[in-house]
Amino acid sequence: MKTTILKISMLAAVVMIAACSKPRVFPDTGLTDVPELKEATAQFLWIGPEYKLVLKAKLADEKGISKVRIKNGEWQIDSVLAAGNQTTYDISETFLVSKDVNPTKHQVELTITNSNGGITKTNVEVEDLSAQNQIPGYSPDLLPPAITVTKPTVTKYLGFTNDPVNIEVEAAITDTKIVSVEVKVWGETAAGEPVLVEDIRKPAGEAEEKSFQYARSFALPAGKVGEYQYVVKSTDASGNKSVKGGIITVGYIDKLYLSDAETEAEALNQGFDHMGAARGIGTLVSMTKQGANTFVADVYYRNAATDNIRFVAFLGTDVPFITNQSKLNYTFAGPNVAAMSAAEPGKITTSLAAAGFKLPVSQKGYYKVTVDMTARTIRAVAFAPPAPADAVKYPGWTAANPWPYLAVTGPAVTGSAGGWTEAATSPKLQKESDHPYLYTGTFKTTGNSDNMSLNAPQSANSDVWGKGWFRMTAARANMKDDYGSLITRVGPVGASTGGANWGFSLSPRGTFKATYDIVLQRFRVVRTGD
Repeated sequence: MKTTILKISMLAAVVMIAACSKPRVFPDTGLTDVPELKEATAQFLWIGPEYKLVLKAKLADEKGISKVRIKNGEWQIDSVLAAGNQTTYDISETFLVSKDVNPTKHQVELTITNSNGGITKTNVEVEDLSAQNQIPGYSPDLLPPAITVTKPTVTKYLGFTNDPVNIEVEAAITDTKIVSVEVKVWGETAAGEPVLVEDIRKPAGEAEEKSFQYARSFALPAGKVGEYQYVVKSTDASGNKSVKGGIITVGYIDKLYLSDAETEAEALNQGFDHMGAARGIGTLVSMTKQGANTFVADVYYRNAATDNIRFVAFLGTDVPFITNQSKLNYTFAGPNVAAMSAAEPGKITTSLAAAGFKLPVSQKGYYKVTVDMTARTIRAVAFAPPAPADAVKYPGWTAANPWPYLAVTGPAVTGSAGGWTEAATSPKLQKESDHPYLYTGTFKTTGNSDNMSLNAPQSANSDVWGKGWFRMTAARANMKDDYGSLITRVGPVGASTGGANWGFSLSPRGTFKATYDIVLQRFRVVRTGD
């Protein structure tokens, strides 16, 4: 039997030329046996007044093919063929489709599943033969309707509230004689809840037959991650069809950052490198995206009463900082902020009133934090970072005898005595007794606060110019976060001329509290006053 969303009669015979992309294989549970696509062809044909897609394919699998799914978004094709666990299976399908208003390269997506759950997924390129009618002498007298979609203008939504996501669909359709306008919104939540809403309208007179204005709001499930499609299709009196549409996502995050600002004041006053117009030395850490909606970052967790861990989400081109990164583009408790639930450790909540703002662990240490924004879960797995061992970058440092401090140096630093190396009055980031790789302290800047460095103690380093400098690890243009935004990284460079041969900058001038993690090479700076 065959279950279809779009189904038409078969075309008797068509000469086919194969053109398909390399299959992608997705075994469900570690299976290695997957269906084999021996050949596949697809053609876009013009036959009399109709346009048709003809698909042929030969499949094989010794386990038996259970089903084949055929999809194409532009033509609104979503058809599932039940193959009855046959070891060989031939596809010969014809679909009534619309003419392209503009030349378009089409693909047909095939998802082939065998009886053991092995999956092969591939795209078959469509050969466009629609320039010439297959019936000799046929001459059409009408073009398909012209569709201009003006809404939705927003197609990505956070879905952080429990309110339905309302999608406004608006379109203008023109033709010599419009017969119908059909709008369809469909898809499913990440949990598999289906959504299907269809709306078919007929012109109410001659004016609407020539120019039809469509407008309607569609509601998507509240507070649920999901992916949906919308399609606007119009048919004219000659049977010509046009289709326009797109993708709508709810809850699929493009960028996620971990914030460890203890207070809103810390977030507002986190470090800013004015010379590079870059962040990266503050309270926000970019998380690496893995898969569709999962994010990972390595962090040190103090497990202290003051911990305040939040996750800040961004969609599209939005970024955390604007105006050359000098201004924040988020707030401490904004609508795009989530955190771990206080009542359910391991769960992410988008309601900050229910948040505990911690990690799901009870010990201090280094953790790989994984946030799944589809399942709304958080995991923290402990790891032991390798201790510093490079004698040029960490001269004299050992686990048994770590440095007591890091000196903050540079003429712009109060107490530097105008020099570039450690002076007796240089401010220091002292080693924290409870945290073996963290150095924390305060310092003050004067004037133009640029080209500052951290230095290994002179007591542990006899080569003050050739070893133990912590400066910018690369040219500013080459330091970026996981999403391409410029950042400043302060790391061990050995000699003063190492890395970018330049120190970090801070703006505006004032008093700063700083922590440097010598294994994660994270410099966390917050301005605390003048």
